[in-house]
Amino acid sequence: MKNKLFKIITLSVILVSTIILVQSCAVASLPSEPMNFSKSSEKGLLVGSVTFPTNKPNFNGYFFRLTNNTSQEFQVNRNQSGQLDGGRTYLFAIERPVGASEIPSVRLFHNSGMIAGQYDVKTGGFSIPYEIKKGEITYIGNITFNDYAKKGDTVVALNNNFEKDIEALKKLQPTIDWNSAKNDQNRKIEYNNKKARL
Repeated sequence: MKNKLFKIITLSVILVSTIILVQSCAVASLPSEPMNFSKSSEKGLLVGSVTFPTNKPNFNGYFFRLTNNTSQEFQVNRNQSGQLDGGRTYLFAIERPVGASEIPSVRLFHNSGMIAGQYDVKTGGFSIPYEIKKGEITYIGNITFNDYAKKGDTVVALNNNFEKDIEALKKLQPTIDWNSAKNDQNRKIEYNNKKARL
């Protein structure tokens, strides 16, 4: 009996530790506290949104990778409703170092509740390039992520919802001067020969 209880406790500790480790490497997509970003900031601000086809998540964690001289992920927490489109669209605003960068992949975390049922899926095959400038707000666009994609479906797409997203961000983070946000209407997603798939 003691042996069985010890195994259950050990597995529980490993499970909780794994979840904390997986999520600790990511930043929140949109802070709940007021942001202090301004034109005098040493970094730039990357903003946009992520939309999913349904309100029901297919994975436990969604981590969008940001690269340049430092690699970072931002997490979309689907345990909470998004801010737009009936809860399916999640806004993000993340301070980033100056320089050319991209979003090249999404890491998906699945946890069935058992250690053997935990795994990460990394979906690449695309790039959303952008450049961060000191004290500027860069709007990357609306990323559509189809977490229920079947073979041949487009998993990741990019749209421009500048006015809609910025208006919503103004309400959530009113301390920032959103009138200075840059809208690059020519920004495109680039696909490579390893098309994103789940």
